[in-house]
Amino acid sequence: MKRLGLAMIAVLFSVTVSFAAGNSSKLSKEPFAVSFERLSKYLELAPYQMNEVADINDYFIEKQNESIRSTAKRQEKKMEQAVYSNLKLMKSALTPEQYRKYLVLLNVTNNNNRAQGINALPDMFLADADQK
Repeated sequence: MKRLGLAMIAVLFSVTVSFAAGNSSKLSKEPFAVSFERLSKYLELAPYQMNEVADINDYFIEKQNESIRSTAKRQEKKMEQAVYSNLKLMKSALTPEQYRKYLVLLNVTNNNNRAQGINALPDMFLADADQK
């Protein structure tokens, strides 16, 4: 009886994983956005950082929208440029500790989005992005 139960769990798990993998190719056409309010609390932004980070966040969303509207051939390249420009701007606006937390947040959010088949950033390792 236990083996039958374990077999059923294994089958359900594999079906769930297959379903999630099948949907991951259908990414939504919405920009990868992080709520500024949550971001400011998570990063513990100082008052002097808030306007700059809000502007960078808005710029990132704008650049993503541009990539979404571009041709399929250029979408990934434009999205990659949007990510790298966002990281460069954030690195100059945040302290090293805040920037590290921001990278972790982007990686975790991006991985969760990929697993759920919703909007995700291009395939790249975001932790290496500050070295480019």
